[in-house]
Amino acid sequence: IFPGWHLSYVDVKDNSRDETFRFQCDCWLSKSEGDRQTVRDFACANNEIQEELEETTYEIVIETGNGGETRENVWLILEGRKNRSKEFLVENSSRQRAFRKGTTDTFEFDSVYLGDIASLCVGHLAREDRFIPKRELVWHVKTITITEMEYGNVYFFNCDCLIPLKRKRKYFKVFEVTKTTESFASKVQSLVPVKYEVIVTTGYEPGAGTDANIFMTIFGANGDTGKRELKQKMHNLFERGSTDRFFLETLELGELRKVRLEHDSSGYYSGWLVEKVEVTNTSTGVATIFNCGRWLDKKRGDGLTWRDLFPSV
Repeated sequence: IFPGWHLSYVDVKDNSRDETFRFQCDCWLSKSEGDRQTVRDFACANNEIQEELEETTYEIVIETGNGGETRENVWLILEGRKNRSKEFLVENSSRQRAFRKGTTDTFEFDSVYLGDIASLCVGHLAREDRFIPKRELVWHVKTITITEMEYGNVYFFNCDCLIPLKRKRKYFKVFEVTKTTESFASKVQSLVPVKYEVIVTTGYEPGAGTDANIFMTIFGANGDTGKRELKQKMHNLFERGSTDRFFLETLELGELRKVRLEHDSSGYYSGWLVEKVEVTNTSTGVATIFNCGRWLDKKRGDGLTWRDLFPSV
């Protein structure tokens, strides 16, 4: 009798980490209140959980090329959007040799959370008692890969550089990140709720309108909306030659890949000729058009009552 629901928030507790994630809503799920939506996606309110970490672990993989190796200690400093790391020193010894030609070495480094890593400083230092010949000694740093272990974000540095050996710390190289692979967990945390305006145009041919219940799923680079019914209270929708407008709220989908339209074949006239669908991200104003021009009808065309539509070029 009273299906409307005003939802304040949802708490989800991760028992393995003893952390609680809050999903704030503060709106109606109701056909008669607010914007009359009964399905909602909403982002984690404390989605900057990484920033609250006092310390996290980074895996550092260094590939030495064939152009030169080093027997000395190597140091690195990571530059992130949020913080700068302390110096990470790798001691090289005769017992445990690292940074030989054509080899890859892996280390773990505990640090405050740095945010997205933008660059790093790399150098190697001659020990005080080390004799440096007149000919320059160089270390060939081919690649460096850094993985933030908490969420699995990976940062690639294509260095391919010869770093000379010096006694003073001021001699070093700075490399900017070449490529970033963001993990799914991290990507989901950055998503925010967005309203999408959906405009559906029905064809002009006789019998093009439908009395059936219509459903749509929007697919994007970040996921999909799930199956949503397109309806409005007290409106006769999807009539011949009509244009109908709807608003769907979901998490940011990214670049739109396709939409799926379908109906349940209910009603006396269920066949439907779809002209096109236009989906607009109201936060960015970016509109994507999906042309159709085909029937969703068991008795016409190929007999299908669903269609996958792709963006028009």
